[in-house]
Amino acid sequence: MRVNRGYKTDTTVGDRKIIFCEGGSESVDVIFYKTILGIKTNKFEFKPIGSSNTLLSFAETKLIDNGFCLIDRDFRTDKEVSKLENKYSIRFLKVHEIENFFLNIDYLQKLDYLINGVDIQQQINNAIKKKRTRFLADFLQFKINNHLDKFPRISKLKNSELPVEEEIINTLFSKLDTNYHEVQVKIREIKEKYIEDWKNDFEELSINFLPAKEIFKELKNKIFINPPKESDIAKDIAKLMLEDNFLPENIKDIFKI
Repeated sequence: MRVNRGYKTDTTVGDRKIIFCEGGSESVDVIFYKTILGIKTNKFEFKPIGSSNTLLSFAETKLIDNGFCLIDRDFRTDKEVSKLENKYSIRFLKVHEIENFFLNIDYLQKLDYLINGVDIQQQINNAIKKKRTRFLADFLQFKINNHLDKFPRISKLKNSELPVEEEIINTLFSKLDTNYHEVQVKIREIKEKYIEDWKNDFEELSINFLPAKEIFKELKNKIFINPPKESDIAKDIAKLMLEDNFLPENIKDIFKI
């Protein structure tokens, strides 16, 4: 996403606060939030602008005046979430992603295209078991990438560091070597100190912190008759929640309702 750095974005429409979220104009996220909030949605303007990485990059520009980016938690720890929320205009879901809200058995059972007599919990368990290797790989990759962060770029040379012209290239490559060694140290730490802990952390994850989108893809063909689009399922579940006056605590907290 191209961000205009020349001016701050207008983050209010009248009295509405703008929520930058994931996806496109007809995204599952927008449909779910607009539906479950009901008339309260008039307080907000939703602007989907792409992936969670795009949202994070946008938040890092610090161009948001009076709104925030609403981003999937993914595999972030509470500490990582708090650090980013305190630094930028970001709010994270307390669940892995929005699809975790759809894995609510009480509301799945009320959908009229549910297969009669299907054991939803068993099908969810089956989907998690089938996707276990995929989830473990994704979890460890996320942890490794976070630990390595971005490969450190060469910092700009201070005037006092400037060598004679003939030595500029050698000086820059020396700095690059230093950065490379820093990454090597982090890699050794991962292998010797963190990887086993992360594997144990994965075993402790509840369903709220697993990739629900993958679970739901696996699940819907097992529990629904002629399953509709995910966006339609999201809207139907949100409607049922709205009719029941049920709003997940996480959403209440994010939207201050």
